[in-house]
Amino acid sequence: MKLSFVTPRYPLDEVAFGAASFGIVGCEDPCTANIRSFTHDVRGTVINGSYQHCLSNLAGHEPQAIIALLGNAGGENEFIREVGRRAGCPVTGGAAAFEDRKGLIAGGGEASLFLISDERYSVDVECFNIHTQIMEQCVLKTESPRVIRTVNGEDAIQWYNKKRKQLGISESDFEHLTLADELGINAHLSIADGKLCSGRDLRGQMVLRYAPPEDVFENMQSFYSGKNSLVFGCAGLKGILPAPLSTEGLGLFMFGEVCTAAGQSEFGNLMLSKLTLTPKA
Repeated sequence: MKLSFVTPRYPLDEVAFGAASFGIVGCEDPCTANIRSFTHDVRGTVINGSYQHCLSNLAGHEPQAIIALLGNAGGENEFIREVGRRAGCPVTGGAAAFEDRKGLIAGGGEASLFLISDERYSVDVECFNIHTQIMEQCVLKTESPRVIRTVNGEDAIQWYNKKRKQLGISESDFEHLTLADELGINAHLSIADGKLCSGRDLRGQMVLRYAPPEDVFENMQSFYSGKNSLVFGCAGLKGILPAPLSTEGLGLFMFGEVCTAAGQSEFGNLMLSKLTLTPKA
């Protein structure tokens, strides 16, 4: 199976498995039509369609790992947790980058799963949080799964702006400081309609984490390296890179990442998630 990824302006009609990415390492302009394919031909099974269809068709498979691509249909966290639980293997992937339209994953449905079953390779899945500095524990009160009312008893926007000001972060920067769950998987915060919002479902207790600007490039470049690796990274992190990345593998920038940590799979933001396929001798 050829794993192919495109920039949003490139048609997906002939892509057997893949998604739109907001830029690909080696073709940095997301406004230019581009396509890149993973160098390895990988054996496995593709399941496209609704969340329920994908989950129902996991039975009978014992994949080494799963790549999950998401079509921005909402409900990503619950779906990814259930994929990991039913499959019993690590899950990686991400949500398609989009330009005010849907249909940017192969199959055009809510999700597309590639169940890797290829004994020619050793398969490894890992994720990394470049927000390496843990600042404080936070108790959240929410009005919906992705909207925060208060943090540690303080109005959410006032609290977040205060924390950014203390670190010298501008009010337009939502990438260097964020909240993470107990697995170390981030949310991407934003302010919309006078509310502090998240790009993933929130937990009642989370941790405030900071990515020092001087460490961003080195940490991301190290993770993207590797000729046998397929990396799903956040488009928001791409926006704070001081220079373009390079990789011998395939590096992508998505609008949400699928991560597996401590044996649990979760949908998150501002994360790096990597699949490495090492040919067996």
